[in-house]
Amino acid sequence: MIMSLVNTFAGIYLVVIALGCLRLSDALKCEAVGCRYCVTRRMQANCASYCAKCNEQGSAARITSAATDTSTNTPSDHENIKRSPQGGKCGSPPDYKPCMPLSKANEIFHDCCENLNIGPCIRLCHYDVTLNKAKHMFDNGICTVEMIPKYLYCASQGKDNMQCCSKMGVFSAGGDRCRKFCDSAGNRNTITTKDVSCASQLTKILTCHWSGLE
Repeated sequence: MIMSLVNTFAGIYLVVIALGCLRLSDALKCEAVGCRYCVTRRMQANCASYCAKCNEQGSAARITSAATDTSTNTPSDHENIKRSPQGGKCGSPPDYKPCMPLSKANEIFHDCCENLNIGPCIRLCHYDVTLNKAKHMFDNGICTVEMIPKYLYCASQGKDNMQCCSKMGVFSAGGDRCRKFCDSAGNRNTITTKDVSCASQLTKILTCHWSGLE
């Protein structure tokens, strides 16, 4: 009888230990995945307690950050940060000065071209490319017209910059065909060899796409 009770208690003890290990294992798995994935349903279902701690830690961090922020920027100060030397707001009329540094803009442009598998044309994926270099690559078949929609999409990041192009005189110099070069998001896969004449406006077009980045 005594041995039976001992065996029973021993069995219960082993079950408790196993459950404890399982919880520890799950907790370690949740921690390995990390707080950033707590937005997913699976994490919220299987790691509810871990994600709750993440939320608490995030809130505490935001409060601490706000408390230690000694900046006294007013709305007008923030507005001045986004202004060009001429006084107009960057990326906007009348001068459409870019808001983003050229090095950062070129990095975004290049990464997009790489992701879209633009091939050798990736050498043209920077906003300060020269017209002569672009002409050389197309004249020698290194780049083809079929790559232009992807190229323009990456340059503009899918944004319509026709107002800037109009202000810069792109349409008056290159004609209405150049409109699709300034609004690549709405004209993908519609550029043909007949539109290549707009290449003469490449510098202005790329400047407008650069100014559209935020």
